[in-house]
Amino acid sequence: MRIDVLSSTGGLEPHLRQEGGPDRLLQQLAARGIEAVLAQPGVPRPPTETEAEGPTALSPSEEAPPATAGLLLIGTEHPADRELLAGWLEAARAAVRHGRPVVVSGLALDVRDAPAEVLRELLAAASLVGLRDEPSVALARRLCPEHPGLHLGRDDTLDLPDPAVAPGSAPAPVPVDADAPDRVPGRTHEEAPHQAPDQAPPAIVAALERPAGPIGPEEAAPVLAALLDALVHRVPGAVAVLPCRAEDADFAAAVAAHLPRDVRRHPSAPGAAAALVGAAQHLVTTCPRAVALGLAGGADVLPVGTDTYAVERMDAVLHRWGLAGHAVPLAALLTPGDAAWDTRAAVQQWASEAVEHRAAVRSALVDAVPALRAAGERWWDTVAEALRGGRPQPPPAAVVAPRGVGAPVVRALRRRYVVPAVPPARPTVAVVLRSRGRSAQLARALDGLLAQTFTDWQLVVLDGGDDPADVDELLTARRAELAGRAAVLHHRRGLTPGAAANRGLRAGDSELVVLRDGHDEWSPTVLQRAVARLEDPLATDDGVVVPGRGPDAASPVPAAPTLTGALGGERPASGVFVYRRAVHGVLGDYDETLSAAADWEFRLRFLETFTVGLVEGPLRPVRARQGGAPGAELRRRDELLVRERHLRQWTAENGIGLPLHLSQELRTQAEGLHARLDGSEALARELLDLVRAQSARLEQLERTVAERGFAAFWRRVWRTLRGR
Repeated sequence: MRIDVLSSTGGLEPHLRQEGGPDRLLQQLAARGIEAVLAQPGVPRPPTETEAEGPTALSPSEEAPPATAGLLLIGTEHPADRELLAGWLEAARAAVRHGRPVVVSGLALDVRDAPAEVLRELLAAASLVGLRDEPSVALARRLCPEHPGLHLGRDDTLDLPDPAVAPGSAPAPVPVDADAPDRVPGRTHEEAPHQAPDQAPPAIVAALERPAGPIGPEEAAPVLAALLDALVHRVPGAVAVLPCRAEDADFAAAVAAHLPRDVRRHPSAPGAAAALVGAAQHLVTTCPRAVALGLAGGADVLPVGTDTYAVERMDAVLHRWGLAGHAVPLAALLTPGDAAWDTRAAVQQWASEAVEHRAAVRSALVDAVPALRAAGERWWDTVAEALRGGRPQPPPAAVVAPRGVGAPVVRALRRRYVVPAVPPARPTVAVVLRSRGRSAQLARALDGLLAQTFTDWQLVVLDGGDDPADVDELLTARRAELAGRAAVLHHRRGLTPGAAANRGLRAGDSELVVLRDGHDEWSPTVLQRAVARLEDPLATDDGVVVPGRGPDAASPVPAAPTLTGALGGERPASGVFVYRRAVHGVLGDYDETLSAAADWEFRLRFLETFTVGLVEGPLRPVRARQGGAPGAELRRRDELLVRERHLRQWTAENGIGLPLHLSQELRTQAEGLHARLDGSEALARELLDLVRAQSARLEQLERTVAERGFAAFWRRVWRTLRGR
């Protein structure tokens, strides 16, 4: 039986492709009586001996020749892009037209930006689809809910070394010259990295992908460099910092630039990245593909996910080896919270525990190889059966039993930065979201909350709209992402904003509270920045305002909210207001008698007793203090601090009534003065227009008199001459 194979291997990841992957794929199929012909989408494949004697060979996207009996589409760890999926779809259409079975294996989907229509048609054309991770499976099942052949594919045999060389064992002796490059376990002489004869492979390898999430490369680079530096002090040997793809070279160079100068670097030649990853003792990586190659080579992998999707993909790879829950979100290293004092303490603890548990992790990897190999064999049996037109059987749900090895600090770091399997009884933040029947705005608010890097929150939706079914539908569509962290309270009768806020506060328990409306937008790091500020042991504020968007260079820098500014009519800084729930024990609830000013009135009482900070700028990888301000700015801040201190002391003794009345009186007088000034300016403009009109008329009269005077003079002259 002969089939066509379209593979994305090598097209998207030139540095971390698996050199032996296509050969092992052909071996797996050949062992099951299937002859495969490799090709690329839109590229004519080489003709077989039978086809060479007949008509000209066609590309896979064209009509397939009768000699091929099936089509196999092979993905990689990298999410399939639009161009690749479009080429696969054309090939699948041609196969379906000729009645050929279509099978997909190893497909990873970008759940953030997936072409829904192309995917839906491609999945429907395939009788068996093997997906790389749970997010890809969930997306595929949403697109094709009735498809019986969507499974979590088990094709890890393409990553595993040869059976004779398991992770952790010595390589088989091969006669080579003394001057030949060092061999890498499980790889041939030709696949060994390009290095000097006396140069051993680096003990520590960093395989890095440029961050694509809400945390930029400038924040991520020093964190990864700190983690590598922590490993260097515990593991002797050189360090190699490698890009996962060509477009990641700048980011890898930025990380290497943050390493201390005394760190010994390993020079790597182009094309040696995959071999170095497979031979590393410790692998620090932000790339799920590198996680798979490192585990297959027996490395102790320290995976850092730059966004939620990257963490999920890494966890999927680790789960297949029995090491689920070992990926650490980058956000957790930036603000470790209760797991560590700061970034440096977190990476030092992680590196120390990784080295300490190195033997246990390596043993777990060795023990997992037989089960992975057996699962891979069963998967390729299923693929072969589907390519012959049979009914594929689903693979086993569990492959490798979970092993409780690894760094305990990882569990502490992940606790508030990954979606919890079981919602905590008392989350850190309660988000009270008031909805007023605008489905589109509520959907944006929900998506903004789900995109938060900080995940230890509870959502209470207060539905004040006309149709409760609309809100329920929005929450149902996001049930998996919400993971039991949301509740909705419908109220048919009209409630004031203050009453709705109080009802939402009583619906749950938390340390911190944020009150939002359905039309408000979220920035992905708002909650993380607010929690980090309020949990700082040196912080004295009981509330913070986090701007929803980055500061505009053209607009002035906002000031922290103060009682002086609030009484003076200063407009509060726009953003998310997060505060401690305990303040309600002092201030009481929101005023339910107010219709539109309940939030303002509560903020006023808050500022009368507590202080509110302003959180600006991006996330910082280490705990740093602000530098000194210029003299004039420092004097202005000190003066404001003194006025605020005395005003708070006076209001504590006498109440806020008089300042509030005086501030309103001053605003009224100021508004009257502005109105009078506006009237005076209008009158002055009228007078100026009148003067200009009079001046124009005088000029006209002067010209007329001048002209008439000249003519009269000549008439008198003429009369005088005639009289002579």
